[in-house]
Amino acid sequence: MLTAVYIAAGRLSLLLAFANANASPVWPPTGLAIGALLILGLRAWPAIAVGAFVVNLTNSGSVAAAIPIAAGNTLEAVAAAWLTLRYARGRGAFNSTRHVLRFAAIAANASFIAASIGTLTVVGMGLGPGTEAGNIWVTWWLGDTVGAIVVAPLIVLWDRRPLISDVGIRLGEMAALVAALGLSSYAVFSPWPPGRPDYPFILIPVLLWSAFRFGAWITALGSAFIVVIAVDGTLRGSGPFTRESPNESLLLLQAFVGITTTMMLSVAAEVSRRRSVERDLRMLNERLERKVASRTDELRKANERLIEAQEVAHLGSWEWDVGANRVWWSDEMYRIYGMASGTVIGYETFLECVHPDDRRMAHDIVSRAMVDTRPFTFDHRIVRPDGGIRVIHASGRVICDAVSHPVRMVGTGVDITERKEAEEARAQLIHEQARRQEAEETSRAKDQFLAVLSHELRTPLNAALGWAHMLRELPRDAPATRQAVDTIYRNLLIQSRLVSDIVDVSRITKGALTVEKAPVDLAAIISSAMEMVREPARARNIALESRVECDQAALVGDAKRLEQVFWNLLSNGVRFGREGGFVRVASVVDDGTIRITVEDDGPGIDPSFLPHVFEPFRQADGSPRRAHDGLGLGLSIARHLVELHGGNMSAGNRPDGGAVLTVVLPMEGTEGTEETDSHGATEKRRRTESL
Repeated sequence: MLTAVYIAAGRLSLLLAFANANASPVWPPTGLAIGALLILGLRAWPAIAVGAFVVNLTNSGSVAAAIPIAAGNTLEAVAAAWLTLRYARGRGAFNSTRHVLRFAAIAANASFIAASIGTLTVVGMGLGPGTEAGNIWVTWWLGDTVGAIVVAPLIVLWDRRPLISDVGIRLGEMAALVAALGLSSYAVFSPWPPGRPDYPFILIPVLLWSAFRFGAWITALGSAFIVVIAVDGTLRGSGPFTRESPNESLLLLQAFVGITTTMMLSVAAEVSRRRSVERDLRMLNERLERKVASRTDELRKANERLIEAQEVAHLGSWEWDVGANRVWWSDEMYRIYGMASGTVIGYETFLECVHPDDRRMAHDIVSRAMVDTRPFTFDHRIVRPDGGIRVIHASGRVICDAVSHPVRMVGTGVDITERKEAEEARAQLIHEQARRQEAEETSRAKDQFLAVLSHELRTPLNAALGWAHMLRELPRDAPATRQAVDTIYRNLLIQSRLVSDIVDVSRITKGALTVEKAPVDLAAIISSAMEMVREPARARNIALESRVECDQAALVGDAKRLEQVFWNLLSNGVRFGREGGFVRVASVVDDGTIRITVEDDGPGIDPSFLPHVFEPFRQADGSPRRAHDGLGLGLSIARHLVELHGGNMSAGNRPDGGAVLTVVLPMEGTEGTEETDSHGATEKRRRTESL
């Protein structure tokens, strides 16, 4: 189709070839070719080449002449299209004055190719006289240039032509424009009325009308319409460009048309650009208005959600203008403080709302934050106008100016009254549960202790009663008499110890247990305690070892009570030690104290039971059928007695197995005697455990 249109346009244009049969001052095919290449792409050049070849072959009758002329026409179109794409925005070449002028310059320069090749071919092959080479070249160049300027915009701007609906709306103005173009063209290029002056510039206002009102495509179409009428009138000898030679007349006409079309396309481009900018601005304004409306609606909804969230969370926000001493509160802050929304308040108003007991604390925290410019948080109580007291968690931060001077303070306030009440109720519940659990554990321990006590009391009592019965039946000089008496004595001694432990625990509970202090011999005390456990140790083949030196034994204390302490420790070692093992007592003097350790090589103390080893009524195995006897009071009493002496006691395990019980006593140089009751020792122990 492009080839056919090119051939038709070329054959019609050659009808105006007066300077030479191959050079026409009016050559629309150049504009047709450039516009097609800009629309279809440079790959459409073969269609132009074939069309140019057919036109020139049918015109000159020579293949040798048609080929170079067609090549010049094709190169001209390709070069103009490529340069337009690169330097004049391609299809956007008619969107601004700068690019319109660039396109006109490109068309003029690209026409040098076709004009030069064509002129050389015509003159070289004898198709025209050499003396007319200059005239042929100018005719060829100007015809191609004006053809490009007039026709290419019609093709490139085809997609911008007015729609039928637009034409229908503006049909009256469009008809007036067509009538004005026709009348003005007729007035300039017709012989009537005779004797009138020729004013070609009366066409410019009509074209400006077209440019301002209908855009670039209608302007280009109007220019083409004027060219058709002007060429016809000029060839008939009418109009301002009529000369003796038709070719010269057409050249002058083409120069006028080229300049006028370029100027009108520039005006239309600027008008179009301005309208495009106005349209873009209008659309931008509409988008901005829609966006502002949308954002306003979003902000309104967000603010509503924020207010609802603050109301649900009982969280309000505030801001304090320090210089003006004005405090802004959110609606929720007013609700929290029980005040009417919008009430004008200052910092002093806030302080008046704070509970009197918390007012100084709140003021100090805020003042310190103003000095340190650091964020702060604190809890305080407020008194509402109705007398209700609420607990508020306040947080805030200071905003400073360029010189680090505080200018504003912002923050939040949360009503945590219900949370505080819930926490207090939960803490009270936990405390009550702990007390109930402690009471239950105490009750279980007492029940267990009573079961053990009955077992421990019944065992030696049954033995003593049995042997007493046998003693009554035996003759007085029987060999078993001595054994019976010893057994009765030993079991009654055990029962006496049990009763003594129970009495000591009762005294400790009442704070009535006392010790009488006097100089004592530690080695003698430990030796006596070892003698008391030697018989059960011999029964289990346990070796008793002592590493206590006499010169290390200068102490002040109650000898009987200290003997009771070490008897408890040694009896535990014998009871829980490994059969065939050892129980060792050692002492070390260090910095005014003496440290006595009692260790065995038995299984040791269960790590989970270590924290409870000194608690009364507690045993690792408290069942009546346990492997070892005892009430679980010995270590508790021993520790209390040691504390009455101003010392302390601890328990642990040896690395290679076995328990280690350590007693630390102060070595005091006190003379005479003094008493220490269990109240003082208990108070000292409480302070020690607290630390």
